[in-house]
Amino acid sequence: MIKVLITGSNGFLGSNLVRFFAQKSNYRVFSTSQKPRVNPKIENFIQGNLLDNSFINRLFSTIHPDLVINTVSLVNVDQCEENPDLANKITVDTAENIAKASNCYGCRMIYISTDHLFDGKKSFYSEEDAPAPVNVYGKTKLQAERRTHEIVKDAVIIRTNFFGWSPPGHPSTFGEWVYNNLKERKPMNLFIDYYFTPIEVTYLAEAIETVMMSDFSGIINIAGSERCSKYEFGMILAKIAGIDARTITPTTITENSFKAPRQPDLSLSPMKFQRLYHKKIPGLRKNVERFLETRSDE
Repeated sequence: MIKVLITGSNGFLGSNLVRFFAQKSNYRVFSTSQKPRVNPKIENFIQGNLLDNSFINRLFSTIHPDLVINTVSLVNVDQCEENPDLANKITVDTAENIAKASNCYGCRMIYISTDHLFDGKKSFYSEEDAPAPVNVYGKTKLQAERRTHEIVKDAVIIRTNFFGWSPPGHPSTFGEWVYNNLKERKPMNLFIDYYFTPIEVTYLAEAIETVMMSDFSGIINIAGSERCSKYEFGMILAKIAGIDARTITPTTITENSFKAPRQPDLSLSPMKFQRLYHKKIPGLRKNVERFLETRSDE
């Protein structure tokens, strides 16, 4: 029985990972978040502040996890730009605290990073490309990556961009927002010049399990195999769901003002994962189909 500790378990990714691993008989899943658990059915939940070292010590000494998956960060890109001190505390300081505890207790460590690490001047960034983040969010995620790896030498850093269904009470993420707007026939503007390689969250969970059951350490991209714009994502979702797409208006990112700078291309190359594990990561259509199939599991 492998004891897995998932941090940030009230969040979108954390909650999905808890559900994924809890369904399997070979894992005993523990989870933690600063706020009370959003799903009362989740067992082995421990509430606490991961900026508090005394709480972290109690958490690790109680559980003695075999594996820690750290999903904690301030993910609102504009909020990070407005309050860099808060972003640094939540993303970087938390990552450092968790890494120190993992190192102390001899846990395998996985840090979930992002695709916001580059300047967006090319496509399909690989693990060997030099990071050049353009906003505070990307800078704090890069710093958290580096702190984690400095402390836990054999840590796994996963760079990704995912979509799926959120837990109850969680704000809608991009895929949900597009789907709900389409269903409710609400007009929306989607960018034709802002590219990414999205992966549906259960496909991501499966790939994380593949990596964690191997002896891999270092940086690895787990993202969809197909690059698309936000507009193309919306149009494919509408087509597969059988919903009228006329409520979608194509627009450009340059026509919109954000507090934080945005790079035009976030796409990541999943070739390293596919080469190491001989597994093909799905393209956009299959990711969207899985997203729609899991709707009833919400």
